[in-house]
Amino acid sequence: MAYFKLIQFGGIAPQVSPRLLKDTLAQTASNVNLESQRLTPITDDTVINPKADVTTLSNSNRLSIYKYTDTQWLQFDEDVDVVPGPIAGDTNNTVYWTGQSYPRMGRSTNVIGGTVYPNAHFRLGVAAPTAAPTAALVAATSINATVTTVNGSSVLTVTTASNHGAAVGQYVTLSNFATQNGVTDDDINQSHKIATVPSATTLTVEPAISATGASTSSSITNGATFGAVADQLPDYSTTYIYTFVSAYGEEGPPSAASTVLTTDDNASIALSNLQTSTSKSNSNLGSGAVKRIYRSNTGSNTTAFQFVAEIAMSATTYTDTSNNDELAEIIPSYYWVAPPDDDSSTYPDGPMKGLTALPNGIMAGFTGKRICFSERFLPHAWPTSYRMAIEDNIIGMKAAGNGLIVTTEGSPYLVAGTDPASMSALKIESTQACLSKTSMVDMGQYVIYAGAEGLVAAAGADVQIITEGLISPDQWQAQYYPTTINATLWKGRYLGFYNTGSGFGGFIFDPRGGEKAFTTLTASALIRGTFTDPDDGNAYLIIANQIKKFQGGSTDQTYTWKSKDFVPPKPTSMGFLKVDAEAFPVTLKVYGDGSVIYHAVIAAAGSAFTVTGTTPSFSAVTIQEPVVRLPASMHKDFAIEVSSAKVVNEVCIAESIDELRGI
Repeated sequence: MAYFKLIQFGGIAPQVSPRLLKDTLAQTASNVNLESQRLTPITDDTVINPKADVTTLSNSNRLSIYKYTDTQWLQFDEDVDVVPGPIAGDTNNTVYWTGQSYPRMGRSTNVIGGTVYPNAHFRLGVAAPTAAPTAALVAATSINATVTTVNGSSVLTVTTASNHGAAVGQYVTLSNFATQNGVTDDDINQSHKIATVPSATTLTVEPAISATGASTSSSITNGATFGAVADQLPDYSTTYIYTFVSAYGEEGPPSAASTVLTTDDNASIALSNLQTSTSKSNSNLGSGAVKRIYRSNTGSNTTAFQFVAEIAMSATTYTDTSNNDELAEIIPSYYWVAPPDDDSSTYPDGPMKGLTALPNGIMAGFTGKRICFSERFLPHAWPTSYRMAIEDNIIGMKAAGNGLIVTTEGSPYLVAGTDPASMSALKIESTQACLSKTSMVDMGQYVIYAGAEGLVAAAGADVQIITEGLISPDQWQAQYYPTTINATLWKGRYLGFYNTGSGFGGFIFDPRGGEKAFTTLTASALIRGTFTDPDDGNAYLIIANQIKKFQGGSTDQTYTWKSKDFVPPKPTSMGFLKVDAEAFPVTLKVYGDGSVIYHAVIAAAGSAFTVTGTTPSFSAVTIQEPVVRLPASMHKDFAIEVSSAKVVNEVCIAESIDELRGI
C-alpha cells in the first residue's frame, strides 16, 4: 500500500528535479506565506497617502520615495538615495540625497511646502570663493592734536581736532611735541599703543616717564598720525583668505590667498574684492549666510590661517586692525570641498551618487571608480584626500555592520575604517559582479544583491551565492531577469521584483528560512521603486502613481502550491485525497505522470462539503468530510497542487479510504 502525507510545506528549488526534491519542497510556491510551514495566503497591498490630503503621487514616473514623516513622503523621478542627517535629535529633520543632477540637502523649512515634496532644496556643500581678496596697507592719516600731562602720572591725554576713529589696542604716532613737565620730547614723539578711548576726540597713551606737572601743549603744528608704521615694532609678512558660510552654519573651503604684505601691528589692512555670491545654483548663501576672514602670520600660502572676523555676506570690503595676539582659531575648513557635482569639467564621471550613512557620523558616495567620504558629522565637507579609486566602475554601495560593501562591474570591495582619513578598500576575490544597483539590499550585517549566477550575499570579505542549490545560473537568468531586479528589505527577508519585458514578477527570499527560503509573487504591474521603513520593517512599493504597503491590506490573496513528484515503489492507482483546511474553498489538482488526473474545488456547504470538478468531468457532489475519490488510473509518480485563499494544514493521498483514515 502507498500513501503520501504533507504536513510541512516549503518553498521552491527549481534547480532540483521534481522527483529528487525533499518531501517538503515544492515545484510551485506562489503568493504563499510559509512562516508557520502551513499554507497561508499573503494579503493584498494597500494604498497609503504620501501626504495627509493627497492619495496619489504627482505622476506615474516616480522611481524613488522616502518616508519623511508619518504623513509626508518625498518623491523623485530618479533613482535617489536619501539619508537622514547624522545628528541625533535633529529638530530640523535634515535630509541629504543623491541621484539627481547634483547632491542635495534640505530641512523641513524648505523640503515641506507646496503640494509635492521635496518642495525645495539646497546644493550639498559650500563653494569656495573664486576670487582672492585684495589686501593693501591703509595710508596713514594725520589729525592736529594737543597733549595733556598730569602731575605724577605716566598717562598722556591726546585731544584731536576731529573724530579720530581709533580703538583701544591700536597705535597712534605723536609728532612735533616739545618736552613737557619731565616728559621728554623723545618720550612723547613716538608710536604709542592706545590705552583708553574716553570719547571720539580723546584717547590716552602711556609714555615711559611720569610727568612732574600738569600742562597742555597746543601748538598748531602738533599732530597725531593714525595707522602709521612704527619703526620700533617688528615687521612681519601676512596674507589673507576668506570663506563662505551657509545660512545653516556650514563653512566652505577658502578662496585663494591674497598677495603677501609686509606690515606690523600698528598698521591697518584694507581688504576688497570680497565676493558676495557663487555661480553654483541653489547655494544656501542667502539670508543668514556670512563670510569669515582669516590671515596668516608668516606670509606662506600653506601656513595655518587664523580667524580675523565674520562679516555680512553682502560686504565687499573689510579693514583689519587686529594684532597678531588677537587672532583666534585656525581655519577648520581649509580642505572641506563640496562633493562631486554637475560640473562636468571637474567631474567627467558625473555627480556623486549612492549616498550611504556609515557609523561615526560618516557619509559615503561614489562617482565612476571613485569612493568619496565626508568629515564626521559634517555632511557638507568632502575632502579630496578622503577619496579613493578602485579598478572597476562602481554599481552601488551599502553599509554592512561597521563596513561598506561596494559592488562594481567586476569584483566587489569591502571598505572599512572608523576615520574617513584612513579608510581602506579590500578587493574581494570574487567574480560576482552586481547586475543592478536597485537589487542591493542592506540586510544588517551583510548585503544581498543580484549577481549573474543568483542572489549574492556579501558579509565582510566573504561573498557567497546564497541561491546556489536552489536556482541554477541559467534558470536565474531566464526566469528572474536579474538586471531588472528592484528589491528592498521586508521584515528580515529579501523582497525582489523584476520585469520580463512582457510582464512582471517577484519573489521573497528568506536567508533564515531553510526549506521555506524561496517563494514567488505574482505582479500585474511594474514595481517602479521601493522603500523600507526602518522603524517597523514594513516595505512600500511604487505602483503606477501610488504608494502601496506590501501586504498591508486585509484581503487574502489566492496562492498556489505544488508538491514534488512522489514516486511509489511501483505504478499505483491512488484512490483518495484528503485536505485539512481552516476554511474553504480549496482547489485541488492531482497530477499523474505529469498530467492532471483530478481537478476539483472543495467548498464548505453548511455541515457538509460540495465538490465541483472539471477533471474528470463530473457533476457536483456532496460529501460529509473533505475526502474525495480519485479516478482509477495507474501512474508511476504523483504530485498535488493546492490553490486557495484559506489556510491549509495538511494534504494526504492514499490508495484506499482505510489507509487514508489510518494516517
